[in-house]
Amino acid sequence: MPLPRVLLKIMKGPVIKYVLIIALYDVLIFSLFLFTGSKSSNILGWLFDDKYIVNNNLIYYVDFRPGYPPIGKLPYTYLYNVFGSAESIVIYNLALADLALITLYKLLKDLVPRRKAAVLTLTVAFHPVLIWSITSNPHADNLALFWLILAIYYIKAKNPVGVGSSIALGFLTKVYSVILMIPALILFKGWERVALISSFLTVVILVSAPYLLSDPLMYMTTYLHHLSRGPSESIFALLDGYYSHTGFLHPTFEAMIYAWQFNVIYAPSSIDHFRYAWTYPQLRYISLALQAFFLLLFSVLSNKMRGEIEITKTISLAMLSYLVFSPFWNPCISLPTVALITLVMLDAKMMYQVLTLICFAVVDLVHLATWFPGTPLGVHLGLLVATVSRALLITIVLYVTAKNVG
Repeated sequence: MPLPRVLLKIMKGPVIKYVLIIALYDVLIFSLFLFTGSKSSNILGWLFDDKYIVNNNLIYYVDFRPGYPPIGKLPYTYLYNVFGSAESIVIYNLALADLALITLYKLLKDLVPRRKAAVLTLTVAFHPVLIWSITSNPHADNLALFWLILAIYYIKAKNPVGVGSSIALGFLTKVYSVILMIPALILFKGWERVALISSFLTVVILVSAPYLLSDPLMYMTTYLHHLSRGPSESIFALLDGYYSHTGFLHPTFEAMIYAWQFNVIYAPSSIDHFRYAWTYPQLRYISLALQAFFLLLFSVLSNKMRGEIEITKTISLAMLSYLVFSPFWNPCISLPTVALITLVMLDAKMMYQVLTLICFAVVDLVHLATWFPGTPLGVHLGLLVATVSRALLITIVLYVTAKNVG
């Protein structure tokens, strides 16, 4: 066969089409950053801790405790140290978003018709929070989203080693993926459960070993110091009387001592970022009880499901219920939420599913806009509208899908 005909055949293949679509998406998002985001995002400004570390020759998890585990934090530190440019951060974020979207499409394509999978993936791809996280957010959210979707994919594929490894890497990126271990432990039996636990522990120990050997207490408090956070931008924050962000940041020295030492010398306050004093402490326990109840409920139900769609939906419901009943919310949490909502509505008509995702996109856009100066609604009213609207949407989604599961 002549070479031009061979090339033409390859160009018509599905792989080339996917590569071209991804390339077009990347060019579009990067162009958006260059023409708009690069002037307003201040993406390097968020890496103030990396600047401090680099300028003072400190070591993360030994001299200084960052807000993220190593896989979530250190790539950005490397990019800042080597390139020091916003463009390098955005390119890295784009690559991570591509991985997450490709994995989501693969998961959807195995469960629903190809056209529906493509439409849903494109709808997620242009969600405002995902675009913002690519162009303006030098944090671990895109990578954490990838590990979450990959773990669900491996659960569907009944691959315990893949599940354990993905959850471990997600835990070492932004912690919350570890919640999937609960339904996974219920689903897998016998040697598969052993493989799940072994792969999880092996990855966590191998990655954590250098830091555990250097300063185990400082490293462990990277995960534990978040427990003192108060409510933020959620229904629980509204009920507690504080419906903005969780207040003021701590002074830098907070990251250079153990969390419990800081708690001794720093009194909790209702306007604080981490050491929050609840006005109604019982709200914290109500939130925890709701998270635990629905997480366990859907985890147990997933064990009774037989079809791949039913298992995927129920596992996604378990993870989604943990997120939506959390007292802490910010735009970044919308990333896994939107992906999970896409999965829990798998058997809905495509039109309804797309309309639901668009409604969430509008709410999240309002939420994002509240943090930009000159927003018509202002910060407090904007967060009130976004929080209540999101709660209503999530209630509808949970009710409809849980009713179908039941």
